[in-house]
Amino acid sequence: MAVARTRLRQDTAGTALVLLILALLLTGCAGLVFGASGPSEASYTGPGPSRLRIAIYEPLTPLLVPHAALIIHAPDGHIIYDPAGWTPDPRGQRRADVTYAATPEIEQAFILREAMPMLRSALQTVARPESWDLFLFEIEVSDEIALEAARLARQRPAMPMASCTFGVSTLLRQLPGFEQVAPCWLPQTLRRQLQMRDDLTLTRHRVPQPRGG
Repeated sequence: MAVARTRLRQDTAGTALVLLILALLLTGCAGLVFGASGPSEASYTGPGPSRLRIAIYEPLTPLLVPHAALIIHAPDGHIIYDPAGWTPDPRGQRRADVTYAATPEIEQAFILREAMPMLRSALQTVARPESWDLFLFEIEVSDEIALEAARLARQRPAMPMASCTFGVSTLLRQLPGFEQVAPCWLPQTLRRQLQMRDDLTLTRHRVPQPRGG
């Protein structure tokens, strides 16, 4: 009887954790953040040209929500603009909606949702490991455009829940060469706009990617 009660408590706790995570996700672009909050603005400047990477996540199950984010490789540092972001990773340094010092490891973890052990466990319980279709658009830009994108991202206040795509689309619209991007609220709408351009490289992934073993 004692063993049964212990198992029941464990099952109840596990169910509560799953429901908590799902509740955060179902609110839209939920309020969990990528990166620990802090006052400093550390920087990482990697090799290669200035670049914009636009990540759009479309769910493969009705239990989850879409999302959009912008990764900026600028001469003064690599940052992630993740309005109303929801991927936790304590390695990053976040202020408002910007994660600074986005090293290749942090960027990879963000893009492929690798740093999500609690969420991965929940997804395996209620959905499937690969839960989003990722559309990753990339373009090399001038240093001036990358610096302007980073400046705009840093100056913006934190966006409210469910406004990730509006944040990304309105920032892009302010950049030279992206003036035709219409402000929008749905990641699918932004993805369709970007797919009409011939100057972007598109790759697709299923994320979080399954682990072996």
